[in-house]
Amino acid sequence: MVKGKLDSSITLEDEDFELKQDLLFKKFQLVLSENKKDDHRNNGCGLGSFFRPKWLQKFATPRSFMTVFGLLGTVQAMAFVYFIATLTTMERRFGIPSRTTGLMLSGNEMSQIMLSLFLSYAGGQRNRPLWLAWGVAFSAFSCFILLIPHIMYGPGDKAISLTKEYADHHAINQTSLDIKEKMGMCSKERPEVECEEGDYSAVPPLLVFFSQFILGIGTTLSHSLGQPYIDDNTKKTNTPMLLGLTLALRTIGPALGFVIGYLCLSIYVDPSKTPLIDKNDSRWIGAWWMGWLFLGTIMLLFSFLIAMFPKALPKTKPGAKQIQDNGKSLELEHPEPTPPSMKEFPAALKRLLKNKLLVVNIFSGIFYILGSSGYITYLNKYIEVQFEKSAADSNLVMGPLVLSAMVLGFLVSGFVISKYKPTPKYLLGWNVVVGIAFVLGELALTFVSCDRTNLVGYNPYNRSIDIINSCNVECGCENLKFSPVCLVESSLTFYSACHAGCHTSHKEGKNQTYGDCTCIPQDSVSVANLQAPDSYQYSTYQGIMKEGHCPSPCGSAFLTLLILSSFMHLLGSSGKIGNILVNYRAVDPIDKSFAQGFALLLVSLLAFIPGPIVFGALIDAACIIWDSSCGKRGNCWFYDKHAFRKNLNLTAAAITSIGVILDGVVCYLGRDLKLYEEEEPQPVTQKSEKNGSAR
Repeated sequence: MVKGKLDSSITLEDEDFELKQDLLFKKFQLVLSENKKDDHRNNGCGLGSFFRPKWLQKFATPRSFMTVFGLLGTVQAMAFVYFIATLTTMERRFGIPSRTTGLMLSGNEMSQIMLSLFLSYAGGQRNRPLWLAWGVAFSAFSCFILLIPHIMYGPGDKAISLTKEYADHHAINQTSLDIKEKMGMCSKERPEVECEEGDYSAVPPLLVFFSQFILGIGTTLSHSLGQPYIDDNTKKTNTPMLLGLTLALRTIGPALGFVIGYLCLSIYVDPSKTPLIDKNDSRWIGAWWMGWLFLGTIMLLFSFLIAMFPKALPKTKPGAKQIQDNGKSLELEHPEPTPPSMKEFPAALKRLLKNKLLVVNIFSGIFYILGSSGYITYLNKYIEVQFEKSAADSNLVMGPLVLSAMVLGFLVSGFVISKYKPTPKYLLGWNVVVGIAFVLGELALTFVSCDRTNLVGYNPYNRSIDIINSCNVECGCENLKFSPVCLVESSLTFYSACHAGCHTSHKEGKNQTYGDCTCIPQDSVSVANLQAPDSYQYSTYQGIMKEGHCPSPCGSAFLTLLILSSFMHLLGSSGKIGNILVNYRAVDPIDKSFAQGFALLLVSLLAFIPGPIVFGALIDAACIIWDSSCGKRGNCWFYDKHAFRKNLNLTAAAITSIGVILDGVVCYLGRDLKLYEEEEPQPVTQKSEKNGSAR
């Protein structure tokens, strides 16, 4: 009897257990069904819920994302370098001084300061590719904004006046006296120059500032979300190599940007007109606006490609459990930790601020970027002034060579770090060596230039210029703009044909030559010895006097610049991956994207904003001849080469030296950092908060 009751009880318990198991399995099936729907949205490629074809799902891999993200970086870098390449042309077109240029460029950093913490924290918790796509769309919009100044103001009256169409029209409708006035020759009856307010409107600089502000949103999202997304979806040992490949692809962009800049600047600002000057003339204004339509369209296409990637790439996770029933299996993964809400933002920020290694590494980068900002922003101007290369030629020669060295540095360093896994001691110690070499290179650049500046009336020792003398005092040259002409035989440059006392001119194609010039010194040695202009003995000259500066034979100096710059950037790029790894590994995994936004905030506030402004002011301090109209100062036409070079290079070397010292501190603090171990995301707790701050 007892045995029967016991058997009955066991049977009931078995049936009850089977019923519970069946209910549990059905519940798991329901959860799995919902999870599959979520996985299809979060781990599959497509746009929204309406475009998710099966053939597209095979691209949901780290390799595919890295390829698209790397190519996107290439286009973004093309746009950045194209902007830098056309910057001096925009200055000449709209009469913008370098100091104002620095303020225009600060728009990018303004938006990064205002929005980087929020965007990186919020975007890092949500669908990062989708947020990244919106950032790319903002970048495309910024390109289209840069077209507006040309649409509103056109090529400008100065550029039009240097075209064949303008000259033909005025040759028919104006007197010979008017023609002399336009050509800037010696004339006692010169009418007063009219004020041209339109050339100095504040609208173009404001539009450039606004475009940079919009661009800053895209830059923030790309910097803080893209690379952490790659790191989270690959093995940590592969991260250095993938970073090297991504950075190499991004570095190819500047080379292409320089090429596009060369092609566009080789075309006159108004392609429908025939210019009477060539691109080597200091008055040449290239088609700076032409590349923005192409670059904006390409970026817009990439925004759609990036948006198609899933929130997380599908991969096998350790620790998966299986429940089996009747030959069927159900795989359940450990749920990922719930991302922190915005309420935990202060705690996350506190963790980063207490992280000594992270903060010191960021400040090291700040001083490196601050020291380099003068070269980054004013590279074209530097080459134009020091080596007398046109904007188009400097883009074509300098850009590809230096950037090829950077690509090599990224690829080799990424491969070496991934394969040999150097300890933090050696990896971070290498950055110190690189920094020292970079400082020495900046000091060496102080002595590399073409110092031959034979502008008649200019004394480089006291930086004075005396261009009005007894010979041309009756020519009415006082209010003429800087339009240099070259005495070919003696390689002497005059402020203008009027200051050379020229009374006649002749045009052959694009070449304008002058004759009957009464203010040519008989003894060019007196000019070389910087004697006062009134001590010259003058004669009437009937030889060749051409428009533009006299060329300086300085090929060896420019070659030295190319070799030295390439070597510096080769070394500099080899240390960049180590700095990025420190920012990734010095924080908790959940703070990775936020740390990138935090770094971007500090770099923008302390390097990107003050850098162009400070170096722009230093460059302006070396200016000798300013363009002016209506009592307003415009862009600079003539610089003191030595002061320009010294101001830029010595200041850069001093600032970079501070970064080298901080790199030494990073090497000490990060000597035990784990760079290559796999990490599992963990919920943020008080314990992890303490650990993060202790690192």
